[in-house]
Amino acid sequence: MLQQDEGLRANLLSLLQQKGELASPELTRFAEAKLYTIHPEPARTDTRLLFYENPWRGFDIVIGNPPYTDLDRETRSTLADAKGYQTTNVNDTYTLFCETGLALTNPDGGVATMVVPLSIAFGQRQRSLRNVFESRCRTIDLRHYDNRPDTTFNASPTVQHQENRQRATVFTAVLGQGVPVIKSTGLQRWPAAERAECLAQRRMTPQVKLGAGVDSRVANQWLRIPTPEVAAMVKAISEQSRTVISYEYNGDDGESLAFPQTAYQFIGVVPSGSVTPRRETVVKVKDKDTLRLLMATLNGHVGYAWWWMVGDGFHVKPVADHGTLTVPNIYSNNPEPFIELGQRLIDAIPDCIVETPNRGTIWRNVNFHLKPDLIAELDRLHIAALGLPEEPLLTHLRIMRSSSSWNYSGG
Repeated sequence: MLQQDEGLRANLLSLLQQKGELASPELTRFAEAKLYTIHPEPARTDTRLLFYENPWRGFDIVIGNPPYTDLDRETRSTLADAKGYQTTNVNDTYTLFCETGLALTNPDGGVATMVVPLSIAFGQRQRSLRNVFESRCRTIDLRHYDNRPDTTFNASPTVQHQENRQRATVFTAVLGQGVPVIKSTGLQRWPAAERAECLAQRRMTPQVKLGAGVDSRVANQWLRIPTPEVAAMVKAISEQSRTVISYEYNGDDGESLAFPQTAYQFIGVVPSGSVTPRRETVVKVKDKDTLRLLMATLNGHVGYAWWWMVGDGFHVKPVADHGTLTVPNIYSNNPEPFIELGQRLIDAIPDCIVETPNRGTIWRNVNFHLKPDLIAELDRLHIAALGLPEEPLLTHLRIMRSSSSWNYSGG
């Protein structure tokens, strides 16, 4: 086999030399490479050169688990100019693998499946990758998994800590013409004892169409809006007049509203200094009534769901994410019930403090969901203020927060 391989490569190299400038540098390197060695050099060439058909129709199935690593500026420029990649702006190799996988797949009915980061569904830079797939696919399915997949990823030698926090999406596209049907699950946990059930019970929800004026970060996502009811909520939020950040106040006096810098199952927006030590970002508002009003807007399931859809589900960015959440118009006409709820949240802070040890420090936050009756009252008031029916929307929002269900049937 070694002799045959050497002879074939010599013949191929001779033919390429006869072609002169027409010979692909990639194919020349492939012809010169010795694959059957103890320490082979990788054959950096287009797979179509190894499995070529005339005319090229692509593979029926392409499967990949690409690496998630950054690209340096020089590499991005080279790949964009010389190779024609459309997704180098994302600055991550996984998007290039996805784009290559798409190029290698049969354009009429071929299937491409990749295990990729959750950011494929919502990242702003990943929009170019979503555009590429939308232009060539007739169906796109996304199965999102939470960041606790036990030893699925932790066995990797690259994981240097006990618990790997990589959230993943199993992305499957069927290529073809027309406007694609995009389906998605909610974000699902994947503990080892439940993997089989998780894989068997994924319920796919078709993408819902949103009207003009919806925050572009939501409108351009691939479905972290899991149901039509949540889509109706996003539409209603977009139709309100004032955003949270429009209440920001630049005067010397005022009140300070504090957001935690990171969050997971809850957020806890409170007056600055209510709980220490805590990593938090402060936004100043005009007075105590405004502070209470915004607390009632931000601390329920509606505020959490908005952050989950426009943010990354971990970092809390008051201006970029929470700041785009609107305050219901009815709050301006009749703010007293919401201000009163905001004060009750403030009164509940001592009973809702939670502690998390990290590198020798006990960090504190405020989990208002330890007062479920108070949160339920706040949620009902907020949903009614948006002019929406309470159910099944409230159930869907609770599932989004818990990330623990495989379907949105209420079970």
